[in-house]
Order: sequence, then structure tokens, then C-alpha cells
Amino acid sequence: MSDQTALAALLAINERIGSAESAADSAWFQQLLHERFTMRRPGGGLASKAEFLAGLALGSERRTTMVSVETHGSHRATARCLVEKWTLAEPQQVQIFDNLRVFLHQDGRWQLLTWLAEPAQ
Repeated sequence: MSDQTALAALLAINERIGSAESAADSAWFQQLLHERFTMRRPGGGLASKAEFLAGLALGSERRTTMVSVETHGSHRATARCLVEKWTLAEPQQVQIFDNLRVFLHQDGRWQLLTWLAEPAQ
């Protein structure tokens, strides 16, 4: 896979994550998340793949702004993005999260291994 192809695929995945999370698209995440996936939630708690999938619920709109996407060799990649999330209770209020995501290219596809989220400064 060329770097251009890899970067295009990773960009599309990262842009899709927000809408998939808002839509509680567990089937899409089931395929995307590596079996050893770990997420650090903005509050500091850790979640496994099973815990993340179990916690998916229809939610508010999210908008993703990519900061960087980089490949590191042929099987590793990182992506950093800012995600704006509108709250359901107060639609005018927006929370912004800084996300760092680590991907592995395995079995012919990119899988999300680690997702580190924290409130943006």
C-alpha cells in the first residue's frame, strides 16, 4: 500500500469515527477496533473494546478537524484530531476534545488499537 493510499484511508476512517460514534454504529466499530483496543476517556478512565461497544449510545453531533495523520513504516500510523461535540441538553454548548489515535495495518485493513482523548486546552 502506498503512503498516499494509506493516508487517504486513515483520513476517511478518522472523519467517520465521529459520525459513527454519534449514530452508535456498533457494527462499524466492531470491525474497526482491534481485539486489544484500549481507550482513555476524557475523564481519565480506561475502556476495553467490549466496554466501548457496550457504552455506545445515540448522541449529539460531532465535527472532526484533523491535525495530523502519519504513517510509521508499513503497519503503523497515528492520527491526531480535534473533535467538537455539541451537548444534547444545551445545543449551543460545544465541548472540544483532543484525540490521539494509534492504528495497526493488519489482515489487509487498518484497525484502531489505542484512542487517547482529553479535553482540549
